[in-house]
Amino acid sequence: MSSSKSARRLVAAGVAALAALATTVAPDATASTSAPSDRDVLAHGLLSPLSVAVTNQGAIVYSANFAGELYLKKAGEPRKLLFRSKKGAEVGAVSVDRRGVWFVHGAALMRRTWKGEVRRVAGLGAHEQATNPDGEATYGAPSLSPECAAQWPTGPEAPPQEYDGIVESHPYGTATAGGPVYVADAAGNSILKVRRDGTVSTLAVLPAIPVEITQEFADSADLPDCAVGHSYRFEPVPTDVEIGPDGLLYVSSLPGGPEDGTVPGGVFTVDPANGNHTQIATDLVSATGLDVAANGDVFVSELFAGKITRIAAGGGAQSTFVRVPFPAAVELEGDFVYASVNVLSGLSGQPGDAPAGKVVRYTP
Repeated sequence: MSSSKSARRLVAAGVAALAALATTVAPDATASTSAPSDRDVLAHGLLSPLSVAVTNQGAIVYSANFAGELYLKKAGEPRKLLFRSKKGAEVGAVSVDRRGVWFVHGAALMRRTWKGEVRRVAGLGAHEQATNPDGEATYGAPSLSPECAAQWPTGPEAPPQEYDGIVESHPYGTATAGGPVYVADAAGNSILKVRRDGTVSTLAVLPAIPVEITQEFADSADLPDCAVGHSYRFEPVPTDVEIGPDGLLYVSSLPGGPEDGTVPGGVFTVDPANGNHTQIATDLVSATGLDVAANGDVFVSELFAGKITRIAAGGGAQSTFVRVPFPAAVELEGDFVYASVNVLSGLSGQPGDAPAGKVVRYTP
């Protein structure tokens, strides 16, 4: 949220609005850092590197989302610009395969081959406009009586009392293993499946995240006392998708509400055959990126908690892998954990807040 006041709002925003969040986060508001050695800082001085992919040779492809740029960095070589938006649109949701790079430009899925050919594959925003995958989902507090609902506050600072999923698209993560490309649409609350011919279909819509309205919660958002004990259904906001060793899709969820842990983020699995989904982890703070190890352990970034968390296979015990400021992307390749960190630096507009994002590499 963009201020201490709005951070208390129960707003199901339906999108990971990181640019807005960054404008009021002080650049020195970081968790204690476990810094990698200099040789494991693979790229630095970056603006909003929210998405990273790693080739099987250890080269990294990373986005500068809000600069609208995509880069390739090989060890010992200068970085190479792969794509720059001519429209000033966001670039992100990066994944790689043996033939090239998949990424999102605005609300379109793009493909760049290693030879340099770039093409638009599918209109993800057009699919949202045509189908509105979560249009039948209900968010807010629908269980209130008409008398209680009539007391619900109105105005720009008030959370909506009840609403259905709106038409809005913000593709934020992609994954592929040589077949279809799977897309986590943060604003659409959906996981999309894109065939190589560009055909887009909805694989799954993640469920709303219910949170009990406590007295403290009601007081902080100026909600009526009659709402206490009911649930507020937040939008799930899928932020990343990866294909696990078991063939399931793993999806991180950053619910559209306060980023203080009040509304728990989590991890879901989605069956690519039928879209069936299961939540395997919760109680995460702003889960923004993830990947899955060969043994089934899940590594997930908690952006505003300032750490990367390891979740034991099958949704087991959670432990802190590393504490680091503002982590976003997490990727596993070979014997290493790759991550983008300090990703909100350079966005606040404050004097001295220069872009200081990094792509780093850790050994598990």
